[in-house]
Amino acid sequence: MTSSEEKFRTIGRSGKWQVRNIEDASDGDQRHWPAKPYRPGSREHYLITLGKAWAEQDKLDKAAPDVNFYLNKLPDGYDMFETDQPGSRNVYKRLFGHPSGKFFDSAPRFQPHFLWLMSRMKGDCECVLCWKGKPKIAPIPRKKRLIPELSSFALGRRNMQDEASGSSSRSESLASRLGGIGNRPQRQIKAAGAPYAVDENGNEDVYKELIKRLYTSRDSKKGIEDDILEHNHMDWRATHEHQGLGAAVVENHLTSMELQHSFIPRIGELVLWIPQFLHQHSLMIDENSEYKFYSFDQKCFHGHPSWRAGVVAQVPSAKAQNGLIDFPDIQGLPEKKTTLNTSGFLIETFPDPNDEMDKSASKQSRYVALRDIRPLSHWRMLLRGIPRERWHPSIKNALTCMTSMSLLEKFWFSGQWPNAHIRCKGLFLGPELIIVGDAVRIRPEGPRNGTKSTCTDVLVVEQIRFNLVDIKEYFTYPDSEHLASSYTITLKGKGYTLDENRSYDAQLTDSSDLRIVPSQVPLYEVKTTFKAVGAADYGNWYYLHDPMKRYEISHDMVFGRLYEAGAVQLWTGQIQTKEAINAHLVPSLGFDVMGIETGRQFGTQSDQRLEQVPDGAICWYLGDHRADALDLEFFNGNKIGRYEAVRDKATQEQWRNHVKVLNGLPVTEDQFKYTSFAHFTIPGTRGRKPGSRVVDGRVIYPGQPGYDVAVATEHTATPRTPKPKGYSQLAAAAVVSADGEDTDEGDDEDEGEEDDKGTERFYTAEAEDSGSAEVPRVPLFKSKPKAPATKAQIMSGIEDMDLEDDFTSEEEYWPVARGGTEESDGGDYRPNVDTQ
Repeated sequence: MTSSEEKFRTIGRSGKWQVRNIEDASDGDQRHWPAKPYRPGSREHYLITLGKAWAEQDKLDKAAPDVNFYLNKLPDGYDMFETDQPGSRNVYKRLFGHPSGKFFDSAPRFQPHFLWLMSRMKGDCECVLCWKGKPKIAPIPRKKRLIPELSSFALGRRNMQDEASGSSSRSESLASRLGGIGNRPQRQIKAAGAPYAVDENGNEDVYKELIKRLYTSRDSKKGIEDDILEHNHMDWRATHEHQGLGAAVVENHLTSMELQHSFIPRIGELVLWIPQFLHQHSLMIDENSEYKFYSFDQKCFHGHPSWRAGVVAQVPSAKAQNGLIDFPDIQGLPEKKTTLNTSGFLIETFPDPNDEMDKSASKQSRYVALRDIRPLSHWRMLLRGIPRERWHPSIKNALTCMTSMSLLEKFWFSGQWPNAHIRCKGLFLGPELIIVGDAVRIRPEGPRNGTKSTCTDVLVVEQIRFNLVDIKEYFTYPDSEHLASSYTITLKGKGYTLDENRSYDAQLTDSSDLRIVPSQVPLYEVKTTFKAVGAADYGNWYYLHDPMKRYEISHDMVFGRLYEAGAVQLWTGQIQTKEAINAHLVPSLGFDVMGIETGRQFGTQSDQRLEQVPDGAICWYLGDHRADALDLEFFNGNKIGRYEAVRDKATQEQWRNHVKVLNGLPVTEDQFKYTSFAHFTIPGTRGRKPGSRVVDGRVIYPGQPGYDVAVATEHTATPRTPKPKGYSQLAAAAVVSADGEDTDEGDDEDEGEEDDKGTERFYTAEAEDSGSAEVPRVPLFKSKPKAPATKAQIMSGIEDMDLEDDFTSEEEYWPVARGGTEESDGGDYRPNVDTQ
């Protein structure tokens, strides 16, 4: 049935109607048309909707505002089909013919593809189905790539970098994470109260709902602003306080970092560390600018440390007993009241992010003091003089992730259609964690006036933004995997500079004759604005912009945190000798700039999750979280991220039901289907699991073959007569069975002693019904076999059994050392015992 043969219900009824003949360009394919139970459907709605959109694009609606445009037909290869909805009188109306084999379920979704066809297929189509067919820039199956050798990144003695061109890598930022739309179902039938959209794990996608609200209020001049609350997500509820329930774990952790020095490592950061620090030594710089162990007692250097790269898994917890970490901890070992497991840092060796099979390096961990740790950005300085064949493999692994990043604690959404931004409280940028309130060093823009640029500018971070740029309507659909056309990460705050020529006052005039003397930032403002102690020791600070406004930079313009001036002087040896102290050397903002930029270049070339880019360009990998950015399997002894086996579909659904109960929502009984996890192996635990049994030297867990037989055999077995305690011969004889099945000889054979060949035999405690087993004591003297006691002897010693009642299984019996006879209470003196 063609369009001319179809009888229209709307076209031609009221008003002026004008038909538009479509172009002959089409990519439709009839081979993708469906079979029964689909049947041909009406095309009228599509002809009107697409005709109106095409007229608006060509601005024909303004030339003829009273005319209603419609199409003469659909593009070749496309046609409408319909099928009945299950359990309803309504029908599904779908447009088939797309080369991907999928269908469009609405005219607005087909509209971008139709307009692209009418442009004779110029450029790339941005419809939902064409985006699904595009290959991802950063495919998950990792490609083989020749990892560059670090020989191209030679170690120099100078700490300052010769600046390259001033081109920015902002255009490449986040390029590796922009992928296509996933193959999700086109239409979902939701139950009452179901969320608008869910993620790949079935949890509520609050960000998709927020941009849907933004699209609904697209005509508003104010847009929308709202808190980001994931109160239906178990992970969020476990780390946040909501309506009086839960604990604010993340908030407390961020607050503790705000109150400590910038040079202190933070959880999740990549650092260099020394597993074995020589006793009574310090890390000093020799005459060749190499870092070595130095002994003040012997007054000589003792070689290079064995550096590794690792992840900070734990930070000191016993702050009340030991006090806060301060500058003396950088080079020394101040006295602590607790051991390193509460006063030190737990560092786990960093595995290869390109190797998905072997992550065992994370199990090589150790508690170390702060003096054993340095930032990863110092790698060029610290490894100077060490042959590359002696470098630990974890160092290259860590440099591979120098261009990885992830956001921490998204808490605020604000936007005005078609743009929006999400504010965060933290940003993992390469090896470091940057939080709101930190001062960060800004990368120079490039050579100025033929001179080398140096790092002179800083930014006190007030906001960390994840920007959603150019949001389309189809991004608001639940099955769309993206939120916007592109993403950027920016940091906003107050900018300051050490270069008076770059100050805001100096930029007010271009005439040298009327040059204004820049005004310095008051000292009180430096002390209150900069969190780093001793920021005034870097020099005189000037305003980089209008003090009443804010400065915004992209993430790739950030080098790292601004450390305390005293820490930089200790790290670089500026106060190592008396001569250096008397010289009053000023610390530099760019002492580790060369290591940062060289590491980012190496990471771009070696990280197989990124696309290959020209030499010198920087490309970034944006992970969903820190574990994804570093591709960690183990952290703090536990499996995390996509390697965590417990996060299956059934467990996630059970967690969501538990959260419903916490939120006060009604839950039916059939939604709780508990599963026993008694036999589930949790990484890091040791010993037998509850309920396990040992059969023929093999451990059997509940539910495994042979377990029921082992339990039944254990309960039906004849219990052994408990061994008598060696208080006296009469007491022992009183508990011996009348059948004489267990004798003293048999008991002696069970005692732990050496056999004739000198091999030691150990006692094995069998699990009994009582749940406890007592290891018998080895006798000091070997007694000769005695004849069985008579009935008179047994009856005369009944009162001696009260001794045994006076002792519990938890008490230890102490025999009398001397005195008494065989017949007296507690007597242990036996004349016929042969001493050996």
